[in-house]
Amino acid sequence: MRISTGTRWILTTALCGVLITGCSSEEEGGAEEAKARTAPTAEPKPLGEGALRPLLLSQADLGTGYVQVQDKADTGEFDDVAIQGCPSLEKLGENGDEPMFASMASTGFTYDTDATIGEELHSDRPSVLSSKLRELFGAYTDCPNYTMTAGTTPIEVKVSKSATPELGDEQFAYTSTMELPSGAQIVKTMAVRKGNIAVMLVGAPALVDRHIATAVDKLPADS
Repeated sequence: MRISTGTRWILTTALCGVLITGCSSEEEGGAEEAKARTAPTAEPKPLGEGALRPLLLSQADLGTGYVQVQDKADTGEFDDVAIQGCPSLEKLGENGDEPMFASMASTGFTYDTDATIGEELHSDRPSVLSSKLRELFGAYTDCPNYTMTAGTTPIEVKVSKSATPELGDEQFAYTSTMELPSGAQIVKTMAVRKGNIAVMLVGAPALVDRHIATAVDKLPADS
């Protein structure tokens, strides 16, 4: 099952186009002009991880009360995450941990000892970001209820679409309520695509809502 870095971190904390125009009837000159008008423009190339890292949120961006979580090696603790009761997510998981996008950088913070927020920056060609974000968020919001198993722990999950602010070129969001052994935990996932970069925040809903504009503002104006 593909599970994002941000979601892995949340779980760890919780449990511990081509346009074709018919123009055959035009004269040759008109056809050439039409072809020139509809020729696709070159898309911006993806940024590398090194270019993405300075664009991540920092403690200075967030304010007082936030502590950055140090990067930890992937222990494979959640490699056996499985989904039952949601065919679209099961289909999405067939690609395993194959990266969805060309590059990624991530970070995470705790706030006031018991709240968390994680950030991922992804970069790829805009058309790839757009189509795959639609696929990802579409899969997660396709089923209002499903069961996620992490190891031997079954977790009942309820999902609902969430409103998004008018930021960037595209916006996506949903809220998940996970029934954990320690009690229910509500997690919001929001992504904003701006050109060839997508910001994704995962964590306490209030923190995601509070900081998404700041995260998007850190992206280059011409991204």
